[in-house]
Amino acid sequence: MPIFNTIKAEGFDLFLMMGDNVYGNSKSEDLKELRVAYNKQKQNFDKLDFDFPIEAIWDDNDYGLGDGGKEYNLKEKSKELFLNFWDIPTNDPRRQRNGLYHEVLQNYNGKSIQILFLDTRTFRDNLKPTDEKGAVGKERYLPFPDTSLTMLGKEQWQWLAKKISKSVDYRIIISSIQILALGHGWECWNNLPHERQRFIDLLDKSNINHTVLLSGDRHRGGHYQLKTKSNKIISEMTSSSLNVPYSNPEEPGPLRIGGTYSKENYGVIQMYESKDSLSVMLKNIKGEVINSFKL
Repeated sequence: MPIFNTIKAEGFDLFLMMGDNVYGNSKSEDLKELRVAYNKQKQNFDKLDFDFPIEAIWDDNDYGLGDGGKEYNLKEKSKELFLNFWDIPTNDPRRQRNGLYHEVLQNYNGKSIQILFLDTRTFRDNLKPTDEKGAVGKERYLPFPDTSLTMLGKEQWQWLAKKISKSVDYRIIISSIQILALGHGWECWNNLPHERQRFIDLLDKSNINHTVLLSGDRHRGGHYQLKTKSNKIISEMTSSSLNVPYSNPEEPGPLRIGGTYSKENYGVIQMYESKDSLSVMLKNIKGEVINSFKL
């Protein structure tokens, strides 16, 4: 993982691992593949000797089931592996409730930064398979209009609404899968379009005029933006992957600003005290800025 040489040189205060942090899909009761993957990653992390704290959420490949949702019957066991690998304290709310969603609050020179990690696996209903596998815009899934289906589940939606009602200076929301992106048939919130719209409407009613979304999963990076009914801005930066680039052809992106970047990449959030602003950047393996936006 040579990209971490560049990442360590940044001098980060905090690093966010947004899912697929290991690849350990397992169908056996002992979760052998997932345990092996975590053991290997621990060796990697020990060698890399990180000098920054890490906050993490999972995606499907460390959840334990590719594209998996609530149907995965080993999710409680994989959750325990996650909590132990990331040294989550015994008194942390994640150990007492279903799922791994959680909040991190940071303070920078008097400015409050709220980071909300969403769990898009534990409660998610099944997706609608494509009727034309591999076709552009229909690669694997189709939007499912059934409004009884959920992405986050009742308890997590209630938690999210409560957290969004807080008064903060900056709000960053992390989803392992893309929220705003349209035009492709891979995993994303648009697989359950009514849940995507519910999320957008929730942000439209919030006290923040420009919300930052961060996502991964896609093995390509990109910048997406949407303006809500009341003219609030939602900006999403997808950063993926750290070490498994895919050279897929470009895809449609109605809400995307610029193209996607499919080589190794990582994201950076930087606060500027003198300018009272925050920048979100996508960088390549050399640390060069590929895309960015500012609040």
